[in-house]
Amino acid sequence: MVWIGIIQAQEKPKDTIRMNQVTIDVKKHNQKIQEIPVSATAVSAKELEILKADDITDINAYIPNVFMPEHGTRLNTDIYVRGIGVSKGEPSVGIYVDDIPYFDSGTINFEFADIKKLEFLRGPQGTLYGRNTMGGLLKIYTPDPVSVKKAKIKLDLGTYNQYKTWASFNQPVGKNSGVIVDGFYKYNQGYFDNIFDNKKADEIKTYGGRIKFKTDINDKLSAKILTNYEKNYQPGFAYGIYDSATQTIADVNYNEPSKYDRDFGATGINLNYKLKNYSINFSGSYQKLKDIYLIDQDFTPQDIYVVNMARNNDAFVEELNIKSQNESKFQWIGGLFAFQRNLLKDVDFSINTAHGKMDILKNYDQKINGYAVFGQGNYSLNKFILSAGLRYDREYSQMLYNYDLMTGGNKIHKDDFDHSLSFNQILPKISISYLPNDNITLYTSITKGYKAGGFNATIERPEDETFDPEYSINYETGIKYVAQNNKFFGNMSLFYINWEQQQVVQTVPSGRGIMIKNAGKSESKGFELETGYRLNSQLDFGLSFGYTDANFIQYKYNENEDFSGNKLPLVPEYTLALMSNYKWKLKNSKIKYVLLHADYKGVGKYYWNTTNTDYQNSYGILNASVNLKLNRYELGIWGKNLTNTQYTRYYFTISTLNKAYAEKAKPMSFGIYLKAQLF
Repeated sequence: MVWIGIIQAQEKPKDTIRMNQVTIDVKKHNQKIQEIPVSATAVSAKELEILKADDITDINAYIPNVFMPEHGTRLNTDIYVRGIGVSKGEPSVGIYVDDIPYFDSGTINFEFADIKKLEFLRGPQGTLYGRNTMGGLLKIYTPDPVSVKKAKIKLDLGTYNQYKTWASFNQPVGKNSGVIVDGFYKYNQGYFDNIFDNKKADEIKTYGGRIKFKTDINDKLSAKILTNYEKNYQPGFAYGIYDSATQTIADVNYNEPSKYDRDFGATGINLNYKLKNYSINFSGSYQKLKDIYLIDQDFTPQDIYVVNMARNNDAFVEELNIKSQNESKFQWIGGLFAFQRNLLKDVDFSINTAHGKMDILKNYDQKINGYAVFGQGNYSLNKFILSAGLRYDREYSQMLYNYDLMTGGNKIHKDDFDHSLSFNQILPKISISYLPNDNITLYTSITKGYKAGGFNATIERPEDETFDPEYSINYETGIKYVAQNNKFFGNMSLFYINWEQQQVVQTVPSGRGIMIKNAGKSESKGFELETGYRLNSQLDFGLSFGYTDANFIQYKYNENEDFSGNKLPLVPEYTLALMSNYKWKLKNSKIKYVLLHADYKGVGKYYWNTTNTDYQNSYGILNASVNLKLNRYELGIWGKNLTNTQYTRYYFTISTLNKAYAEKAKPMSFGIYLKAQLF
């Protein structure tokens, strides 16, 4: 986060607050974060470590108006930005890891084992990044190989028998090449017991690694090749029956074996060729997700519902772009983009009825292909920068669907189809920035957002087979300021989003499953503020605040229910983060410094459902850490949720049982870590 860049262990005080001036690549043109005409936040590796951010959900609410409800598994990870998001289906925020786009919501939550930095742009980024970036764009980078031989290790131990080991090795290869290898293993025994069998309900094991090779073939051509893999396994889930009247969650108590088992890997190549006035960049990647989801869906000791789902997803992505590489007043970029996805899914929905066991068997074979042409130009005129961009997106989707019913030992064929959809869209963006001096940037932008339509997974009526795309027009204006003495910075923005055909989750008519439908009109409006202040070379403070007012304007659920005027679900009224760091330098000691950190993050009230009947009240969490830095070693002590705040992490309903289920918040925990630079 830009406001805590000041915690960096820099020797020169003048560098400590300049995190907000870092050069970032989210626009595919390297620009200072203070000069781009959008709300953007950058987070360094050191900041992630101080925050004890082990995965993407740990930055929840630290970035203004960014909220990620925790499902308890990595099957789906929802990211809501300024009210834009969805609890099922394709993500509404674009995720890139080392320039590889992660399309599936089951891939975007992975272990932060060795992260160089992350960059988060809020607001649509469709002009340069295409479909499904209505909410924004998150880019995550891992370290590149360097020309010096290095090795690092880290051991982190905590309460609830949680531990994580991590190691990284960097090896130069010849004069202009190098390779970096890292790996990790993480275990947590879980926080909650399943009282049915007296075992932990949320135990989790994760391990994986990454190999990255980089070479400068000559002074013009360079290449990167990388591959990574992560295994995630948990033998249960910590959901209990939720009492809406008292907002309490019963103990976990279910009988059927449950698990989530995920394998995910990605491989990519990046080639960059630099000429005098422009550069050519090519990136290509392949990613594979394979997972199994077995769950006692009724979460009781009764044998009612069991769901067994297996997925096998592949994705191929290629992009070629050309961009200017000079000091001209006109900077430009243009490119071509293409992707292909293959999604296979088998679902066995087992139901015990008064007449015996019944299995609903569904098979999905979906292929999605798409391509795009895009371009954007920036023109500097005195103290103004004018920017305009345009993208044409084309997508084709085909679904082969089969539905059988197994009952009484007999297999009954119920339905099947082979249908296709196609979408095309033009995505423009216009912005103007005014830079009166080196310290101030004022900007205004208008951007179109777009998220493709698709096929539903649960289909009970012909009209529910598909859902349409959603669209938005986003208006934003803001100011960014850095004091001349570098002791203070402040960024503020206002936004308004006019939303058409919003994709929302509904229960299917039978109550056994969910589907995506389109609401009529919605809107979201609010503001964001990020500030940082360094009192002196030892003490600094930071503040992040986001406010969102998001509502359905027109949403007729059915003939009897109209949710127009209701709040959008899973959109907090506000997000808040307060931080402070004190760095105490010790003279004549082997300890270089002691860093004391404390942060408080708060989340405003939000609703779990479109009916606005169940909700989570506002809550806050206090975290703290103490870090001792030696020459080649670092020792830290951390504590999370120090006030042991109780709240609901996630909530869902099963209408056929007329019950709601939820998962409790993680309790207070402590830990210690040791990090060493071996050479």
